[in-house]
Amino acid sequence: MFMPKRALLAIAISTAIFVAPSSYAEDNVHNTVHSALERIVISGTKTEKPLKDVAGSISVITEQDIERQLVTDMSQLFKYDPSVQVTGSIGGAQNIIVRGMGGDRVLMIKDGMRMNEGYGANGLNDIVGRGFIDTDTLKQVEVAKGASSSLYGSDALGGIIVFTTKDAADYLTDGETFAGTVKVGYTDDGKQGNIGTTLALATGDFEQVLNLTYRDGEESQNYAGTKPSLAIESSSMFYKAKYHFNDDTYLSFTADIWQQDVTGDLAYGLLGYFRDLEGYSIIDENSQSQKDNQSLQLRFHSETKTAVYDLLNVSLYSNSTEQEDIEYGQLDINANYGYPLIEIRDMWKTALYKQATLGFLSNASLALNDTHTIGYGLDIEQSTSSRTEVKLYSVEGTPKNGYPQATDKFPETDVFRAGFFINDEISLLDGKLLFTPGARFDTYQMDANGALKEDGTPYADFDENHVSLSIGGLYKFTNTIAGFAQYGQGFKVPAYDLAYIEHDNSMYGYKIVPSDDLAPEESDNFEIGLRGHTGNFFFSTAIYYSTFDNFLATEVIGHETITDPYTGQDMLVEINQYQNIDSVTLKGIEAAVRYHINDSFSVFANAAYQDGKDDESGDYLTSISPLSGITGVSYEVDDLSAELIVNWASRMEKVNDGSPEIAGYGTVDFLTSYQVTDEFRVSLAITNITDKEYVKYLNGAGHKDMATLSDVTEAGRGFSASMRYDF
Repeated sequence: MFMPKRALLAIAISTAIFVAPSSYAEDNVHNTVHSALERIVISGTKTEKPLKDVAGSISVITEQDIERQLVTDMSQLFKYDPSVQVTGSIGGAQNIIVRGMGGDRVLMIKDGMRMNEGYGANGLNDIVGRGFIDTDTLKQVEVAKGASSSLYGSDALGGIIVFTTKDAADYLTDGETFAGTVKVGYTDDGKQGNIGTTLALATGDFEQVLNLTYRDGEESQNYAGTKPSLAIESSSMFYKAKYHFNDDTYLSFTADIWQQDVTGDLAYGLLGYFRDLEGYSIIDENSQSQKDNQSLQLRFHSETKTAVYDLLNVSLYSNSTEQEDIEYGQLDINANYGYPLIEIRDMWKTALYKQATLGFLSNASLALNDTHTIGYGLDIEQSTSSRTEVKLYSVEGTPKNGYPQATDKFPETDVFRAGFFINDEISLLDGKLLFTPGARFDTYQMDANGALKEDGTPYADFDENHVSLSIGGLYKFTNTIAGFAQYGQGFKVPAYDLAYIEHDNSMYGYKIVPSDDLAPEESDNFEIGLRGHTGNFFFSTAIYYSTFDNFLATEVIGHETITDPYTGQDMLVEINQYQNIDSVTLKGIEAAVRYHINDSFSVFANAAYQDGKDDESGDYLTSISPLSGITGVSYEVDDLSAELIVNWASRMEKVNDGSPEIAGYGTVDFLTSYQVTDEFRVSLAITNITDKEYVKYLNGAGHKDMATLSDVTEAGRGFSASMRYDF
């Protein structure tokens, strides 16, 4: 395993400092390991199941992890899991990449509800990101790696992210009827301050929880502090009410409202062409972005056994997402490209992305006998998405000829999805062997609502069916060690924004025209693994191999010549169209270990290796990561806990011609938490203690010049603090 020299030195120093003789406590160590193995997850089967009994790899971030790591934004959730990466930063478009696959090819779910899709060039979602959610509302985050369409349907091509929110019962203990928390924090990553409160109330069979959070800060900076400044303000209101009919049945209602406002000093998209154009000087510019998400859910849950189910979940939900981006620029123009032009021009560009989803979700399980437990369910969802853009150029308050200009990046599109799944958990050999075949039938329709293309012809509608299969097996070699293997299929409905996009960017030498015939993207995932513990040693490892077919990518279908309106010169414009042309292969290995030295100390490490190529061109995928991982030591006694963690990555040599290799790195973080009283806890974190300047490969991938990598370096040494008071 590759380890940078600084990382090895840090581990040696930390071990020498922390590991001192201490009494061994068998029960405490056993409970710690047992807790990890018995952690309840839902992403593997849509029902609660101990992680140790799931035939597949699932990463879990708990509420305790979020508190301990001082996570304040989705971009920070997986910073100690090398198999999962998050692109983007606070205030920007964020996406989660699982084993080298990201964007809308990874399905994101909150309490069973489909979360918003993203939007951007080539499906990278670099304009509108994913996961409009506040981390203080989360009880657990699960990442089920690999294709999962036999259970979740479309978009579970490369994996799923399942967010589970908190209940009042998470705060009320020992018969309490009222409880709450107040939390304040600060991180110099973005100079963000935050304050939040949670109130939980139980009255008879009725319980409620309310969380309010406010955050105010700036952009996440690079090492040199040269990123353009942003002011970022966000607020969240989360409410969940639950009525218990009896011990086995309840009805719940959830409302989750999140908003973020971002203001900046630059107008990239609006003024990009004019920034270096002779005779055009920028007098003023700024940008504003407002992101809003509102989700509502009514859910019925019952574990009262009937002839058709032992467990039943039924829910109705709505999820609405909007992002409005406004850019303004003022130009002083004194140019002559065939005719003189002298004016002070005011320019605005307003872009609005909207997506609204209504859904019906259901899943149930029924134990037929000691051998067979059937799981089944029906999902029906309808989404409406649009992206409009309005440009206004004016001089002295009077719009110029032809303005305002309103365009749709793609027509308002309705996508209907319905699917029925069934699986059978087969228990053999007195429960030592678990075998789970599954299948799902999906039907989907994509409708452009009769909209016409620029040439006057209608956009194509899509109406298709798809069947996804899976099979998984788990064998318990002992009570504490199990091996697993699984095969799963995934698919994704053709992306409406890529299929229907009609984007004329001739001024930059290209345009994109809509597609009429697209097949769903598909994947096949194979995985084998081993996990468990022996004595004080916990381990987990997996090997995977995934193939992806019918990837949407741009294909050049022709050229045309136009006249540049500013220079009068002829320009050759490339005409592109999204088509099913690519297939790719991803493979890799993941491993994690933890050894409990004694009652107080443990050492741990994990690592991930990825390899991925385009099967047609042989090019490496820029979404894979180099060999990377963490190594650390943990200390916990009474009310004090501490961790020293080394993040490391090897040099990325799997780059394509014309792209630079990205250097490896090793950084050191220190996390500590102290329970001052039963009610009051203080948590601190120092990140990148050695003030290392480095670039994460995913941020540097695709750069053609080493000089530009300085723009995407990570921040230097950082400090975070949080105080929590429970009552």
